[in-house]
Amino acid sequence: MDKHTALSREQMIQLAEQHLALAIRGGVIRLRVEDQSATGDTITVDGDELVNFGGCAYLGLNVDKRLKTAAIAAIEQYGSVFSSSTAYTSIDLYSKLEEQLERIFGNTILVPTTTTLGHLSVLPVLVGPGDLVLFDHHVHASVQLTTQVLRGIGATVRRMPHNDLASVAAVLEESATSHPRVWYLADGVYSMYGDTAPVAEVLNLLDHYPNLYAYLDDAHGVGWKGLHGVGHVLGYAPLHERMIVIGSLAKSWGAGGAVLVLPNREMASHVLLAGATFTFSGPLHPAELGAAIAAADIHLSPERDERAAELMRHIDFVRDRLVESQLPALSLERTPLWFVRTGTPDSAIELTRRMMADGFYVNASGFPAVARGMEGIRFTNTIYHSDRQLEEFMEALSRNMPKVAPPHEIYIDLR
Repeated sequence: MDKHTALSREQMIQLAEQHLALAIRGGVIRLRVEDQSATGDTITVDGDELVNFGGCAYLGLNVDKRLKTAAIAAIEQYGSVFSSSTAYTSIDLYSKLEEQLERIFGNTILVPTTTTLGHLSVLPVLVGPGDLVLFDHHVHASVQLTTQVLRGIGATVRRMPHNDLASVAAVLEESATSHPRVWYLADGVYSMYGDTAPVAEVLNLLDHYPNLYAYLDDAHGVGWKGLHGVGHVLGYAPLHERMIVIGSLAKSWGAGGAVLVLPNREMASHVLLAGATFTFSGPLHPAELGAAIAAADIHLSPERDERAAELMRHIDFVRDRLVESQLPALSLERTPLWFVRTGTPDSAIELTRRMMADGFYVNASGFPAVARGMEGIRFTNTIYHSDRQLEEFMEALSRNMPKVAPPHEIYIDLR
């Protein structure tokens, strides 16, 4: 159980505001990028050009000329926004994107405006009063937000230790028959530490408990992993009949929106017709749809595999250097997300400032994104980075880390 469990809601809000205000005063978050033309590898902040290790465009598609051309063409055809709820009318680019996504994911799909709005459409419709909801302690904040709605409709909600499927199994043994359905909510690739869900164990539990359902947010896995970019979860095994996966089209995909992968058309129809945000939230803008279609074409081609292989080469380079330098990375899994712990808000801000002074941007991370005492920096791999930029970045990190956090204070066994 983490340190903030005993805090009241008011205390948690106050503490979060204090930590975020500290980071703003430190000049490391809420920054505005000043580039006249984005290139992907660098950003300009306060007149300084920084190599960007804080973005999530893992395959380098967000400034790809083909996506920009498709986005511009969609704007020329439909305008900057087609201002109508999709419950009434939507542009035909939706149909083309849906066809491509069904081809890629091999299942029934829906296209929410964002992953957050997807959670808020799916879970309050499918989870009912009396259901038991078990959510991983590290599942994305947007999923945890949705659990507040689930409590309101009469579901029992429990937080589970991170990636501890033995604890989930123990709860199921004790309580599964007492509830109409049990839901397990987790990420595919966890957004802060870069570790992954134990998909094999989740599938084993689904096979063993007929009233168990799994909802997996694979926002950071879709695009760079799996055949055609189906992600970490579906790259491991086909969709289970009681599993739902949601992925982002605004990260590795390089466009906008989300993809919701469902096991059958009946469930998809139920979510589409009854899910509040599919009726009342706004549509994807024409530019996002145009770019997403162009990105889908790339994902269906051999080029996607070439880009993914290049990304894995970058990932392995960073992983090797983290091990060699004995930096306190919280995960060494082969994903494009890394987290190096410093241990205090001040040290996370100071390390970020030192990295920025050396020409590199990273994400200073603290409460409420991570538990108190687990503060540090998050950085990412994208294929924009050159070998020289990777080398110089890891050298700067190894040089600056001991200056802000003595090794005995943050040591973590990397074995």
